[in-house]
Amino acid sequence: MEHATMKAAPKKRIAHIASPCVGWHRHVPAAPGRVYSPGGCGCALLLAPVVALSIGITVALLGMAALAVVGLIVAVVLTVREIRRVRAGSGVRGWLVVLTAALYLMSVPYLVFFIWFWFFDF
Repeated sequence: MEHATMKAAPKKRIAHIASPCVGWHRHVPAAPGRVYSPGGCGCALLLAPVVALSIGITVALLGMAALAVVGLIVAVVLTVREIRRVRAGSGVRGWLVVLTAALYLMSVPYLVFFIWFWFFDF
């Protein structure tokens, strides 16, 4: 009789863990102290915006570097033409000197920053 009044031991339950991926489920037995880590699909979903943002920033930096190289080339060409023009006896065009100086001031510091950031960032 004693056995009839005792309750049966509870059965071991299986934890149902759902993945962020739709339709994919994994049954893992619950174990004390075990930490569940979502596998590849969950990590990819979490990191996708970060990767997209970093790719966008990289493309923007490359575009600005290309624009700075074009600005530097234009500034050098304008400088050489103005020097040849002044040596031929014509007067100095002030607006062209200001334009060339502005191109140098915009392109050279950015290129120095870009080269340091892209190649030498430790």
